[in-house]
Amino acid sequence: MQEPRFIAIEGSIGAGKTTLAHRLAKQYDARLVLEVDEDNPFMDKFYEDRSTYAFQTQVFFC
Repeated sequence: MQEPRFIAIEGSIGAGKTTLAHRLAKQYDARLVLEVDEDNPFMDKFYEDRSTYAFQTQVFFC
């Protein structure tokens, strides 16, 4: 039996982590597990004004 393998992707918000994760999952026919960003109260504000809310949004995920 082969042991499970994992790929973790980390980086700044808006850098393309989700896009990369989707592409890797498709290429390797793997299950994709994403963090739940809907729980982050700063997400909508971040996309309205990235420079003001980038820090708060990123820290929430920590």
